[in-house]
Amino acid sequence: MEIISTTKETRLQMIGWMQKNNKYLVPTIWIATIAFIGAGAVGWGSMQFGDKSSSIAKVGDVTISKMKYSFNLNNLYNQYSQKLGNRFDKEMAKKLGLDKQVYNSLIRQALLLNLAKEYGIIVTDEEIGKEIINYRAFQDKSGAFNKSIYDNFLRSRGMKPKDFESIVRDDLIIAKLSKLIDVDPTDFEKEVIKSTFKIADKIKYAVVSAKDVNVTLSENEIKDFWQKNKLNYLSPKKYKLELVWTKPDGINVTDKEIEDYYKANSYEFSDKNGKVKELAAVKDDVKKALLLKKIKKDAAIARSRFKKGKIKAQESIEVAQNDAKFSNEIWKALQSAKDGDFLKPKVVNDSYVTIHLLSVVEPQPKSFSEAKEDATKDLKAQKTKEELNKLADSYLKDPSKLTIDSKEYISLSEFKVLPSLTPQDSQAITQKIFGSNKEVDKIELRDSILVYKIEDQKLIDNNKTISFLDKEVKAIKSGDFNGNLYDSLSKKYKIQQF
Repeated sequence: MEIISTTKETRLQMIGWMQKNNKYLVPTIWIATIAFIGAGAVGWGSMQFGDKSSSIAKVGDVTISKMKYSFNLNNLYNQYSQKLGNRFDKEMAKKLGLDKQVYNSLIRQALLLNLAKEYGIIVTDEEIGKEIINYRAFQDKSGAFNKSIYDNFLRSRGMKPKDFESIVRDDLIIAKLSKLIDVDPTDFEKEVIKSTFKIADKIKYAVVSAKDVNVTLSENEIKDFWQKNKLNYLSPKKYKLELVWTKPDGINVTDKEIEDYYKANSYEFSDKNGKVKELAAVKDDVKKALLLKKIKKDAAIARSRFKKGKIKAQESIEVAQNDAKFSNEIWKALQSAKDGDFLKPKVVNDSYVTIHLLSVVEPQPKSFSEAKEDATKDLKAQKTKEELNKLADSYLKDPSKLTIDSKEYISLSEFKVLPSLTPQDSQAITQKIFGSNKEVDKIELRDSILVYKIEDQKLIDNNKTISFLDKEVKAIKSGDFNGNLYDSLSKKYKIQQF
Protein backbone atom coordinates (compact mmCIF):
# COMPACT_ATOMS: atom_id res chain seq x y z
CA MET A 1 0.00 0.00 0.00
CA GLU A 2 1.36 3.42 -0.95
CA ILE A 3 0.86 6.78 0.74
CA ILE A 4 -2.76 7.23 1.68
CA SER A 5 -2.78 11.03 1.53
CA THR A 6 -1.41 11.78 -1.89
CA THR A 7 -4.49 13.47 -3.30
CA LYS A 8 -4.36 17.07 -4.44
CA GLU A 9 -6.87 18.03 -1.74
CA THR A 10 -4.77 16.57 1.07
CA ARG A 11 -1.62 18.16 -0.28
CA LEU A 12 -3.37 21.54 -0.26
CA GLN A 13 -4.51 20.93 3.32
CA MET A 14 -0.94 20.26 4.38
CA ILE A 15 0.36 23.35 2.59
CA GLY A 16 -2.41 25.35 4.24
CA TRP A 17 -1.31 24.13 7.65
CA MET A 18 2.23 25.22 6.81
CA GLN A 19 1.03 28.66 5.77
CA LYS A 20 -0.74 29.18 9.09
CA ASN A 21 2.21 27.96 11.11
CA ASN A 22 5.17 29.45 9.24
CA LYS A 23 5.45 33.13 8.44
CA TYR A 24 7.55 32.61 5.32
CA LEU A 25 5.90 29.57 3.71
CA VAL A 26 9.09 27.69 3.03
CA PRO A 27 7.97 24.07 2.65
CA THR A 28 11.39 22.44 2.61
CA ILE A 29 12.29 20.29 5.61
CA TRP A 30 15.41 18.91 7.18
CA ILE A 31 15.53 15.13 7.24
CA ALA A 32 17.80 13.12 9.52
CA THR A 33 18.96 10.38 7.20
CA ILE A 34 20.56 7.39 8.87
CA ALA A 35 23.85 6.10 7.54
CA PHE A 36 23.16 2.75 9.09
CA ILE A 37 26.10 0.80 7.69
CA GLY A 38 29.09 2.26 9.48
CA ALA A 39 31.81 0.79 11.60
CA GLY A 40 31.05 -1.52 14.50
CA ALA A 41 28.98 -0.45 17.46
CA VAL A 42 30.60 2.01 19.86
CA GLY A 43 30.04 1.87 23.62
CA TRP A 44 28.85 5.13 25.14
CA GLY A 45 28.70 4.67 28.87
CA SER A 46 25.69 4.02 31.07
CA MET A 47 22.58 6.07 30.52
CA GLN A 48 19.82 6.78 33.05
CA PHE A 49 16.31 7.22 31.70
CA GLY A 50 14.09 6.99 34.76
CA ASP A 51 11.23 4.53 34.87
CA LYS A 52 10.65 4.10 31.14
CA SER A 53 12.95 1.13 30.73
CA SER A 54 12.82 0.86 26.95
CA SER A 55 12.55 4.49 25.87
CA ILE A 56 14.18 7.87 26.40
CA ALA A 57 11.31 10.15 25.37
CA LYS A 58 7.82 10.38 23.93
CA VAL A 59 6.69 13.04 21.47
CA GLY A 60 2.96 13.15 20.86
CA ASP A 61 2.12 9.54 19.93
CA VAL A 62 5.70 8.64 18.93
CA THR A 63 8.00 6.89 21.41
CA ILE A 64 11.79 7.15 21.00
CA SER A 65 13.44 3.91 22.08
CA LYS A 66 16.80 3.49 23.78
CA MET A 67 17.72 1.13 20.95
CA LYS A 68 17.16 3.81 18.32
CA TYR A 69 19.04 6.39 20.37
CA SER A 70 22.07 4.10 20.81
CA PHE A 71 22.00 3.07 17.14
CA ASN A 72 22.03 6.69 15.94
CA LEU A 73 24.65 7.74 18.49
CA ASN A 74 26.97 4.94 17.38
CA ASN A 75 26.50 5.88 13.73
CA LEU A 76 27.24 9.56 14.35
CA TYR A 77 30.30 8.65 16.43
CA ASN A 78 31.57 6.42 13.63
CA GLN A 79 31.06 9.14 11.03
CA TYR A 80 33.24 11.53 13.05
CA SER A 81 35.77 8.76 13.72
CA GLN A 82 36.11 7.99 10.00
CA LYS A 83 36.70 11.67 9.21
CA LEU A 84 39.09 12.49 12.07
CA GLY A 85 40.78 9.14 12.68
CA ASN A 86 42.81 8.78 15.87
CA ARG A 87 42.26 12.43 16.77
CA PHE A 88 38.64 11.62 17.60
CA ASP A 89 37.77 9.84 20.83
CA LYS A 90 34.98 9.61 23.37
CA GLU A 91 36.16 12.69 25.25
CA MET A 92 36.06 14.82 22.10
CA ALA A 93 32.64 13.37 21.28
CA LYS A 94 31.35 14.55 24.64
CA LYS A 95 32.80 18.02 24.13
CA LEU A 96 31.08 18.20 20.75
CA GLY A 97 27.83 17.11 22.40
CA LEU A 98 27.18 14.17 20.08
CA ASP A 99 24.72 12.69 22.57
CA LYS A 100 22.71 15.93 22.61
CA GLN A 101 22.86 16.21 18.82
CA VAL A 102 21.38 12.73 18.46
CA TYR A 103 18.73 13.32 21.13
CA ASN A 104 17.63 16.59 19.52
CA SER A 105 17.58 15.08 16.03
CA LEU A 106 15.38 12.22 17.24
CA ILE A 107 13.01 14.69 18.90
CA ARG A 108 12.74 16.61 15.61
CA GLN A 109 12.22 13.38 13.70
CA ALA A 110 9.47 12.35 16.12
CA LEU A 111 7.72 15.70 15.60
CA LEU A 112 7.73 15.09 11.84
CA LEU A 113 6.49 11.52 12.31
CA ASN A 114 3.53 12.84 14.29
CA LEU A 115 2.71 15.24 11.48
CA ALA A 116 3.04 12.44 8.91
CA LYS A 117 0.75 10.23 10.99
CA GLU A 118 -1.83 13.01 11.19
CA TYR A 119 -1.95 13.19 7.40
CA GLY A 120 -2.04 9.43 6.90
CA ILE A 121 1.40 8.89 5.42
CA ILE A 122 2.51 5.28 5.68
CA VAL A 123 5.26 3.00 4.40
CA THR A 124 4.53 -0.63 3.54
CA ASP A 125 6.55 -3.70 4.50
CA GLU A 126 7.29 -4.17 0.80
CA GLU A 127 8.86 -0.71 0.58
CA ILE A 128 11.03 -1.39 3.62
CA GLY A 129 12.12 -4.73 2.22
CA LYS A 130 13.04 -3.15 -1.10
CA GLU A 131 15.09 -0.46 0.64
CA ILE A 132 17.07 -3.01 2.66
CA ILE A 133 17.57 -5.42 -0.24
CA ASN A 134 18.91 -2.65 -2.46
CA TYR A 135 21.48 -1.48 0.07
CA ARG A 136 24.96 -2.30 -1.27
CA ALA A 137 26.48 -3.35 2.07
CA PHE A 138 23.99 -6.23 2.36
CA GLN A 139 24.79 -7.59 -1.10
CA ASP A 140 27.38 -10.12 -2.17
CA LYS A 141 29.88 -9.63 -4.99
CA SER A 142 27.24 -10.50 -7.59
CA GLY A 143 25.01 -7.69 -6.34
CA ALA A 144 22.42 -10.04 -4.83
CA PHE A 145 21.02 -9.53 -1.32
CA ASN A 146 22.82 -11.84 1.13
CA LYS A 147 20.66 -12.70 4.15
CA SER A 148 23.58 -14.06 6.18
CA ILE A 149 25.38 -10.70 5.86
CA TYR A 150 22.21 -8.91 6.98
CA ASP A 151 21.69 -11.31 9.91
CA ASN A 152 25.31 -10.93 11.05
CA PHE A 153 24.96 -7.14 10.86
CA LEU A 154 21.91 -7.24 13.15
CA ARG A 155 23.51 -9.75 15.52
CA SER A 156 26.70 -7.66 15.87
CA ARG A 157 24.58 -4.71 16.99
CA GLY A 158 22.26 -6.69 19.24
CA MET A 159 19.23 -5.77 17.12
CA LYS A 160 16.19 -7.72 16.01
CA PRO A 161 15.02 -7.35 12.39
CA LYS A 162 11.90 -5.48 13.52
CA ASP A 163 14.06 -2.90 15.34
CA PHE A 164 16.15 -2.11 12.28
CA GLU A 165 13.15 -2.17 9.96
CA SER A 166 11.41 0.32 12.27
CA ILE A 167 14.32 2.75 11.80
CA VAL A 168 14.15 2.33 8.01
CA ARG A 169 10.37 2.82 8.09
CA ASP A 170 10.68 6.15 9.92
CA ASP A 171 13.24 7.42 7.42
CA LEU A 172 11.05 6.51 4.47
CA ILE A 173 7.98 8.14 6.04
CA ILE A 174 9.87 11.39 6.54
CA ALA A 175 11.18 11.24 2.98
CA LYS A 176 7.59 10.98 1.73
CA LEU A 177 6.49 13.86 3.96
CA SER A 178 9.32 15.95 2.56
CA LYS A 179 8.15 15.42 -1.01
CA LEU A 180 4.58 16.35 -0.16
CA ILE A 181 5.37 19.71 1.42
CA ASP A 182 8.34 20.72 -0.72
CA VAL A 183 7.62 23.90 -2.68
CA ASP A 184 10.26 25.93 -4.54
CA PRO A 185 10.84 29.60 -3.64
CA THR A 186 8.73 32.12 -5.57
CA ASP A 187 10.33 34.52 -8.06
CA PHE A 188 9.67 37.39 -5.64
CA GLU A 189 11.37 35.55 -2.77
CA LYS A 190 14.35 34.80 -4.98
CA GLU A 191 14.66 38.44 -5.98
CA VAL A 192 14.40 39.71 -2.40
CA ILE A 193 17.17 37.40 -1.16
CA LYS A 194 19.35 37.91 -4.21
CA SER A 195 19.14 41.69 -3.82
CA THR A 196 21.52 41.34 -0.86
CA PHE A 197 24.15 40.13 -3.30
CA LYS A 198 23.81 43.35 -5.34
CA ILE A 199 25.04 45.55 -2.47
CA ALA A 200 28.73 46.41 -2.06
CA ASP A 201 30.36 48.18 0.90
CA LYS A 202 33.64 50.03 1.29
CA ILE A 203 34.90 49.87 4.86
CA LYS A 204 37.61 51.10 7.18
CA TYR A 205 38.60 48.91 10.06
CA ALA A 206 41.13 47.99 12.73
CA VAL A 207 42.11 44.58 14.07
CA VAL A 208 43.12 44.29 17.72
CA SER A 209 44.82 41.13 18.95
CA ALA A 210 46.72 39.87 22.00
CA LYS A 211 49.91 41.61 20.87
CA ASP A 212 48.12 44.96 21.24
CA VAL A 213 47.42 44.51 24.95
CA ASN A 214 49.71 43.86 27.89
CA VAL A 215 48.45 41.40 30.47
CA THR A 216 50.54 40.60 33.54
CA LEU A 217 49.45 38.31 36.35
CA SER A 218 50.65 38.18 39.92
CA GLU A 219 50.94 35.02 41.96
CA ASN A 220 48.14 36.24 44.23
CA GLU A 221 45.80 36.90 41.27
CA ILE A 222 46.36 33.39 39.92
CA LYS A 223 45.87 31.84 43.33
CA ASP A 224 42.69 33.83 43.94
CA PHE A 225 41.36 32.77 40.49
CA TRP A 226 42.17 29.12 41.24
CA GLN A 227 40.49 29.39 44.66
CA LYS A 228 37.24 30.65 43.07
CA ASN A 229 37.32 28.04 40.31
CA LYS A 230 38.65 24.96 42.10
CA LEU A 231 35.96 22.71 40.67
CA ASN A 232 37.26 23.45 37.16
CA TYR A 233 40.58 21.86 38.02
CA LEU A 234 39.96 18.27 39.09
CA SER A 235 42.15 15.22 38.88
CA PRO A 236 40.79 12.62 36.45
CA LYS A 237 38.65 9.78 37.70
CA LYS A 238 40.90 6.74 38.06
CA TYR A 239 40.36 2.98 38.09
CA LYS A 240 42.48 0.43 39.93
CA LEU A 241 42.41 -2.75 37.86
CA GLU A 242 43.79 -6.26 37.57
CA LEU A 243 44.11 -7.76 34.09
CA VAL A 244 44.30 -11.22 32.54
CA TRP A 245 45.10 -11.41 28.81
CA THR A 246 44.09 -14.08 26.29
CA LYS A 247 46.21 -13.90 23.14
CA PRO A 248 46.11 -15.88 19.86
CA ASP A 249 49.64 -17.18 20.34
CA GLY A 250 50.36 -20.33 18.35
CA ILE A 251 47.02 -20.32 16.51
CA ASN A 252 47.19 -20.53 12.71
CA VAL A 253 44.44 -19.96 10.16
CA THR A 254 44.30 -21.03 6.51
CA ASP A 255 43.49 -18.89 3.52
CA LYS A 256 40.31 -20.94 3.09
CA GLU A 257 39.19 -20.10 6.64
CA ILE A 258 39.91 -16.42 6.04
CA GLU A 259 37.92 -16.44 2.79
CA ASP A 260 34.95 -18.21 4.39
CA TYR A 261 34.87 -15.76 7.31
CA TYR A 262 35.02 -12.82 4.91
CA LYS A 263 32.08 -14.13 2.87
CA ALA A 264 29.91 -14.52 5.97
CA ASN A 265 30.86 -11.17 7.54
CA SER A 266 31.73 -8.91 4.60
CA TYR A 267 29.58 -6.04 5.94
CA GLU A 268 32.20 -5.59 8.70
CA PHE A 269 34.74 -4.57 6.07
CA SER A 270 32.92 -1.68 4.34
CA ASP A 271 34.26 1.76 3.47
CA LYS A 272 32.65 4.99 4.69
CA ASN A 273 30.17 4.85 1.81
CA GLY A 274 28.95 1.38 2.76
CA LYS A 275 30.75 -0.38 -0.10
CA VAL A 276 32.29 -3.73 0.86
CA LYS A 277 36.05 -3.76 0.34
CA GLU A 278 37.76 -6.51 -1.62
CA LEU A 279 39.29 -9.33 0.44
CA ALA A 280 42.81 -8.52 -0.77
CA ALA A 281 42.53 -5.02 0.71
CA VAL A 282 41.33 -6.18 4.15
CA LYS A 283 42.89 -9.63 4.50
CA ASP A 284 44.89 -8.69 7.61
CA ASP A 285 41.75 -7.29 9.27
CA VAL A 286 39.77 -10.42 8.38
CA LYS A 287 42.53 -12.62 9.81
CA LYS A 288 42.54 -10.61 13.03
CA ALA A 289 38.76 -10.93 13.38
CA LEU A 290 38.93 -14.66 12.74
CA LEU A 291 41.66 -15.18 15.35
CA LEU A 292 39.62 -13.26 17.89
CA LYS A 293 36.68 -15.52 17.17
CA LYS A 294 38.86 -18.61 17.74
CA ILE A 295 40.11 -17.43 21.17
CA LYS A 296 36.78 -16.07 22.41
CA LYS A 297 35.94 -19.30 24.25
CA ASP A 298 39.42 -19.44 25.80
CA ALA A 299 38.92 -15.89 27.07
CA ALA A 300 35.62 -16.87 28.71
CA ILE A 301 37.32 -19.82 30.43
CA ALA A 302 40.17 -17.56 31.61
CA ARG A 303 37.64 -15.16 33.14
CA SER A 304 35.94 -17.98 35.05
CA ARG A 305 39.25 -19.24 36.44
CA PHE A 306 40.36 -15.68 37.29
CA LYS A 307 37.10 -15.03 39.12
CA LYS A 308 37.42 -18.27 41.12
CA GLY A 309 41.01 -17.46 42.09
CA LYS A 310 42.52 -20.32 40.09
CA ILE A 311 44.80 -17.95 38.16
CA LYS A 312 46.39 -14.69 39.23
CA ALA A 313 46.34 -11.31 37.50
CA GLN A 314 49.04 -10.82 34.88
CA GLU A 315 49.01 -7.04 35.33
CA SER A 316 47.91 -4.49 37.97
CA ILE A 317 47.37 -0.90 36.86
CA GLU A 318 45.78 2.41 37.82
CA VAL A 319 44.40 4.16 34.74
CA ALA A 320 42.62 7.48 34.22
CA GLN A 321 39.07 7.36 32.85
CA ASN A 322 38.86 7.27 29.05
CA ASP A 323 42.55 6.51 28.69
CA ALA A 324 43.32 5.40 25.13
CA LYS A 325 44.60 2.05 26.45
CA PHE A 326 40.99 0.81 26.39
CA SER A 327 38.17 1.14 23.87
CA ASN A 328 34.92 3.02 24.36
CA GLU A 329 33.15 -0.31 24.83
CA ILE A 330 35.42 -1.17 27.76
CA TRP A 331 34.97 2.24 29.34
CA LYS A 332 31.23 1.83 29.03
CA ALA A 333 31.44 -1.43 30.95
CA LEU A 334 33.78 0.00 33.60
CA GLN A 335 31.58 3.02 34.23
CA SER A 336 28.61 0.79 35.02
CA ALA A 337 30.60 -1.80 37.02
CA LYS A 338 30.93 -2.05 40.81
CA ASP A 339 34.04 -2.57 42.90
CA GLY A 340 35.02 -6.25 42.77
CA ASP A 341 33.31 -6.98 39.44
CA PHE A 342 34.99 -9.17 36.82
CA LEU A 343 34.11 -7.80 33.38
CA LYS A 344 33.37 -10.11 30.48
CA PRO A 345 36.38 -10.43 28.13
CA LYS A 346 36.79 -7.43 25.82
CA VAL A 347 38.89 -6.94 22.69
CA VAL A 348 42.06 -4.86 22.91
CA ASN A 349 44.00 -4.80 19.63
CA ASP A 350 44.42 -8.50 18.69
CA SER A 351 43.70 -9.99 22.13
CA TYR A 352 41.02 -10.35 24.79
CA VAL A 353 41.38 -8.88 28.26
CA THR A 354 39.46 -9.79 31.40
CA ILE A 355 39.31 -6.88 33.83
CA HIS A 356 38.85 -7.10 37.60
CA LEU A 357 37.73 -3.72 38.96
CA LEU A 358 39.36 -3.28 42.37
CA SER A 359 38.20 0.26 43.13
CA VAL A 360 37.39 3.66 41.66
CA VAL A 361 39.27 6.79 42.72
CA GLU A 362 36.87 9.73 42.31
CA PRO A 363 38.08 13.11 40.94
CA GLN A 364 39.52 15.48 43.52
CA PRO A 365 40.35 19.22 43.31
CA LYS A 366 43.96 19.66 42.31
CA SER A 367 46.34 21.52 44.60
CA PHE A 368 47.40 25.00 43.54
CA SER A 369 50.77 23.74 42.33
CA GLU A 370 49.07 21.03 40.24
CA ALA A 371 46.49 23.41 38.75
CA LYS A 372 48.68 26.51 38.46
CA GLU A 373 49.63 26.08 34.79
CA ASP A 374 46.03 25.60 33.63
CA ALA A 375 44.68 28.32 35.93
CA THR A 376 47.29 30.78 34.65
CA LYS A 377 46.38 30.02 31.07
CA ASP A 378 42.64 30.45 31.72
CA LEU A 379 43.04 33.67 33.70
CA LYS A 380 45.32 35.17 31.06
CA ALA A 381 42.80 34.33 28.33
CA GLN A 382 40.02 35.95 30.36
CA LYS A 383 42.03 39.09 31.09
CA THR A 384 43.21 39.34 27.48
CA LYS A 385 39.64 39.20 26.21
CA GLU A 386 38.59 41.91 28.65
CA GLU A 387 41.43 44.19 27.53
CA LEU A 388 40.75 43.52 23.85
CA ASN A 389 37.11 44.52 24.27
CA LYS A 390 38.15 47.73 26.05
CA LEU A 391 40.48 48.59 23.18
CA ALA A 392 37.84 47.70 20.57
CA ASP A 393 35.29 49.87 22.38
CA SER A 394 37.65 52.84 22.15
CA TYR A 395 37.58 52.46 18.33
CA LEU A 396 33.79 52.27 18.40
CA LYS A 397 33.63 55.59 20.23
CA ASP A 398 36.08 57.23 17.80
CA PRO A 399 35.92 55.55 14.33
CA SER A 400 38.40 58.14 13.02
CA LYS A 401 41.10 55.98 14.62
CA LEU A 402 40.37 53.17 12.12
CA THR A 403 43.30 53.05 9.72
CA ILE A 404 42.97 50.02 7.43
CA ASP A 405 41.11 50.61 4.16
CA SER A 406 39.37 47.73 2.39
CA LYS A 407 40.71 49.32 -0.86
CA GLU A 408 37.93 47.70 -2.86
CA TYR A 409 34.20 47.34 -2.33
CA ILE A 410 33.28 44.05 -0.69
CA SER A 411 30.13 42.05 -1.39
CA LEU A 412 28.60 38.63 -0.82
CA SER A 413 28.64 37.85 -4.52
CA GLU A 414 32.37 38.27 -5.07
CA PHE A 415 34.82 37.08 -2.43
CA LYS A 416 37.82 39.29 -1.61
CA VAL A 417 40.59 38.85 0.94
CA LEU A 418 40.78 41.92 3.17
CA PRO A 419 44.18 43.45 4.01
CA SER A 420 45.73 42.04 7.21
CA LEU A 421 43.18 39.21 7.36
CA THR A 422 43.24 35.54 6.36
CA PRO A 423 40.86 34.29 3.67
CA GLN A 424 38.82 32.50 6.36
CA ASP A 425 38.48 35.60 8.52
CA SER A 426 37.76 37.76 5.47
CA GLN A 427 34.86 35.53 4.53
CA ALA A 428 33.48 35.50 8.08
CA ILE A 429 33.77 39.28 8.35
CA THR A 430 32.03 39.88 5.04
CA GLN A 431 29.13 37.65 5.99
CA LYS A 432 28.71 39.31 9.39
CA ILE A 433 28.85 42.84 7.98
CA PHE A 434 26.08 42.07 5.48
CA GLY A 435 24.11 40.35 8.21
CA SER A 436 24.16 43.46 10.39
CA ASN A 437 22.26 46.75 10.13
CA LYS A 438 24.95 48.76 11.95
CA GLU A 439 27.22 51.27 10.27
CA VAL A 440 29.86 50.89 12.98
CA ASP A 441 30.32 47.65 14.89
CA LYS A 442 32.82 45.13 16.24
CA ILE A 443 33.18 41.46 15.28
CA GLU A 444 34.94 38.85 17.41
CA LEU A 445 37.28 36.50 15.55
CA ARG A 446 39.09 33.45 16.89
CA ASP A 447 41.87 35.36 18.67
CA SER A 448 41.18 39.00 17.82
CA ILE A 449 38.45 41.62 17.40
CA LEU A 450 37.76 43.65 14.27
CA VAL A 451 36.10 47.07 14.47
CA TYR A 452 34.69 48.48 11.22
CA LYS A 453 32.86 51.46 9.79
CA ILE A 454 31.01 51.45 6.46
CA GLU A 455 32.44 54.38 4.52
CA ASP A 456 30.43 53.99 1.32
CA GLN A 457 27.83 51.74 -0.23
CA LYS A 458 26.70 51.12 -3.80
CA LEU A 459 24.67 48.79 -5.99
CA ILE A 460 26.55 46.56 -8.39
CA ASP A 461 25.49 44.87 -11.59
CA ASN A 462 26.19 41.18 -11.11
CA ASN A 463 23.19 39.40 -12.58
CA LYS A 464 25.51 36.84 -14.14
CA THR A 465 26.87 35.93 -10.72
CA ILE A 466 23.61 35.80 -8.79
CA SER A 467 21.86 33.73 -11.44
CA PHE A 468 23.56 30.72 -9.85
CA LEU A 469 22.17 31.39 -6.36
CA ASP A 470 18.90 29.45 -6.64
CA LYS A 471 20.25 26.59 -4.53
CA GLU A 472 21.50 29.02 -1.87
CA VAL A 473 18.14 30.84 -1.83
CA LYS A 474 16.34 27.56 -1.24
CA ALA A 475 18.82 26.67 1.52
CA ILE A 476 18.17 30.01 3.24
CA LYS A 477 14.42 29.45 3.10
CA SER A 478 14.83 25.88 4.28
CA GLY A 479 16.92 26.96 7.27
CA ASP A 480 14.38 29.58 8.29
CA PHE A 481 11.54 27.12 7.81
CA ASN A 482 13.17 24.48 9.99
CA GLY A 483 13.11 26.69 13.05
CA ASN A 484 9.54 27.81 12.53
CA LEU A 485 8.27 24.33 11.71
CA TYR A 486 9.81 22.65 14.75
CA ASP A 487 8.72 25.47 17.02
CA SER A 488 5.13 25.02 15.83
CA LEU A 489 5.23 21.23 16.06
CA SER A 490 6.75 21.29 19.57
CA LYS A 491 3.75 23.35 20.71
CA LYS A 492 1.35 21.02 18.91
CA TYR A 493 2.78 17.72 20.22
CA LYS A 494 3.76 17.21 23.86
CA ILE A 495 7.42 16.28 24.45
CA GLN A 496 8.12 14.03 27.44
CA GLN A 497 11.71 13.23 28.41
CA PHE A 498 12.24 10.15 30.57
